Formats: sequence, C-alpha cells, structure tokens
Amino acid sequence: METVKLNESQTERKKYILKCITQEMTTLEAALTTGLTQRRIQQQINEYKEKGDTAFIHGNTGKKHDNAMYIERKATVTALFQNTRIDGKNPFENISYAYFTEILAEEFGIKCSETWVKKILNAIGYKSPNKYRAKKEEVAHLFRPPKEHIGELVQADGTPYDWFGDGHQYCIQGFVDDATGIPAGLYMTKHECLLGYMEAFRNMASDYGIPMQLYPDRASVFFVNNAKDKTEEHLTQFGKMMRRFGVDMFPAYSPQAKGRIERFWKTIQGRLPIQFKLHGIKTIEEANRFLNEVYIPKYIKRFARKPKEEETFFIKADMAEINSVLKATFPAKVDRGGVFSFLGYRFFTPDFPNQKITVCINEKDGFWITGENSSKRHEVKLVETDTTGTMPEVMQILIERVFLKNAKPKFREVYIDIDQEKLTEYGKPQKKTA
Repeated sequence: METVKLNESQTERKKYILKCITQEMTTLEAALTTGLTQRRIQQQINEYKEKGDTAFIHGNTGKKHDNAMYIERKATVTALFQNTRIDGKNPFENISYAYFTEILAEEFGIKCSETWVKKILNAIGYKSPNKYRAKKEEVAHLFRPPKEHIGELVQADGTPYDWFGDGHQYCIQGFVDDATGIPAGLYMTKHECLLGYMEAFRNMASDYGIPMQLYPDRASVFFVNNAKDKTEEHLTQFGKMMRRFGVDMFPAYSPQAKGRIERFWKTIQGRLPIQFKLHGIKTIEEANRFLNEVYIPKYIKRFARKPKEEETFFIKADMAEINSVLKATFPAKVDRGGVFSFLGYRFFTPDFPNQKITVCINEKDGFWITGENSSKRHEVKLVETDTTGTMPEVMQILIERVFLKNAKPKFREVYIDIDQEKLTEYGKPQKKTA
C-alpha cells in the first residue's frame, strides 16, 4: 500500500477506523464520536483495507484547477479589484467581501460566492475592513423588538459623511421604518437642517404616506429643548408641521435607543460612496435623484424585513396638503418702496407696500412670500446680497440657486434697478428726463 502523510484530522479519523477493525469500538460508536454516519464509517473501513492511508485523503487534494473558464474569471475579478480607477482612485479600496461579491453580480454580471471572493482577495493580500468584535459582558443593551406594522414607528436622523469621497462632508437626512428597516425617505443637503428633513418627509409621504409615530433624537430641528412647557408656542416649525399631520413625535435620549437607524447609517456609509463612484454621482442634486430612483429600491430588495403584520399604519397622504404645509416660514416687513430685508438679502415686491408678510422657503418650491392673512403665493425679485450676514449656508445656497442660477454673488451687488423695476411692475414705464 502507498504511504502518505496525513494531517491531524485525517490521523484522528484513522485512529477510530483502526479501533473498529480491531473490534475495540463498534461502527456505531465511531459514527457517534466522529459525527459521520455508520454507513460512512463502514465505507472508510473497506477503503482503508484496500488503499491504506490514501483512503483518508480527498481525491482532489493537491490537484490544480484546470478549468479555463475558472482561471479566466479569477483573473477578471482580480483585475477589477486591483485596476479599477474612477477619477484616479480605486473605488474598492475599503470594501467588504460581501459587498464586492454583490457588485460583481450587479455591475459586472459575475456571479460567485462570498467565500470564493474572499479567497481571491486574501491571495493578493487584501483584508476586509469589517471586523467582528467580541461582545463585552459588562455592556448590555436591552433589545427592543421591532414594531409589528409598517408605518407604526419611523425613526428620524441625519448623518454627515464624506459621501463623494472628495474630503467634504454632506448630510443625508432620513426616515427609516422600524418594522421593516426600509429607508422610507432620504434627502441630502450640505448640512443637517429643517429643509432637508422636510424634503425627506415629502418623499416618504409621496411613496408610503404619513406614519403614526416619529422617533427622532433631541435635535433642535425637532424639539425646543430649553422650553419648560411643550405648548404650540414652544414647538419647532417641524414639530408644528407634524402636529398638523397628526404625527405623534417623541425623542430618543441616546444613540442606542434608536439603534436601528444608527445601524442603517453604518451600512450605507460602507456602500453608498462606492455606488456614487461607480455611477458618476458628484453633486447633491445628482445624489438625491440617485437615492430615490436607484439606491432605495436596491436597498429594499437587499435588506428589507417582512413585517409581522401585513396591515400598514401609513395613512395615505394628500400631497396637495403636504406640499402646502412643508415650508419654513419667517415674518418680514415691506417698506413703502416695496423692499424687505431677509437675513442679509434684500428683495423687491410691488404687492405689499408697507405691510407685514411671511417669507416661505423649501427645497422643492424655492423662495416666495404670502400676505399676513393669505396663503396665496407671490414671487419676489432679488435686489442685492450681503453674504457677510447670519443666514444659514443651506438657505444661502437655495436662494442663490433660485435667483442667481450659476452666478457667484458678490458683496452688495445690485441685481435689478429698483426704480425701473417698480415702473415695470406697475405697468407705467416712463422716459427719463434730462
């Protein structure tokens, strides 16, 4: 018989087979000890009598894979991982084995197992950044089971992150359903702000409806934290909107309390930047279209849980009402010449001379005003800017997008001739006299 070198597990198997042959152990006892079937033990006895130690070595051990397609696929996967460049950078430099396996199937049509991909990447010296930490016995968080109905509870949060991989952080504001884990509404802005949450809520209302309960943190967008009473006068603008929609809103007091949305952010922080690179997404506007049209459906297909109960607690939204309510509002006063100031910007309106007005602003509809006791929309003209003022940057960006298009604002630059604009608005153009 051929003499071969056995490893530790093969030597252990041989020990029990020899005991069966010398009748020190029954085949049933050997089967229970090794975890094999009694039939397989008997087969090993017969194979050992015929082949000796070779019976314990698998037939493919030491053989090289001679399948040309396998070799070609391995080379392709290796080349994709090592040589892909987008704007001079490798989009896969910090990717997990599981996600790279998904991308190979979705983007390149290469279907393979995660184990095989891990083996290929390990062979070229790559290790996944995902590491599993041992649980600490002294730290324990009580597990709260997910809600049973979709729309019963929606968690709200925003996270700044370098989504485009360009060194600049932008914020995605989102609502994640507690029962299913699906992102019901997402919206990116430069910073976390009321405007971003309004648009994320608008997306959720349009796609799913109005939820029963909202569970955000204690950010100032949601709650007036220094108010002793929580009357209507001490609600934030977002809080008033939610009360208008009949949404019960209560705060989480720690990141652990809203752990499901925190885990959601961790998941997409490892995936979304790679998707942006692969699809050439480089701006906030492109990102918001991609999130709603491409990424959210893909995420739901991959990660959504089935709720315990089929009935939805989302209430169908009247989008006309939703759109009329979702706006940030600010009081202002127009002077006798039809000009009013708003946080460093001056605007002209011929409709409300020497009257109080309400300034309205959101990402969807831009910038407009209404009368003190009216909801009718009135357009305005930008007169001049003072970018040294205290206006939040997200509002500056929106106003400049609405009024200045791609022009770069300059300090106190005049954009219209007020006198001539007044005459035009009132329909009484006059010739200038010498």
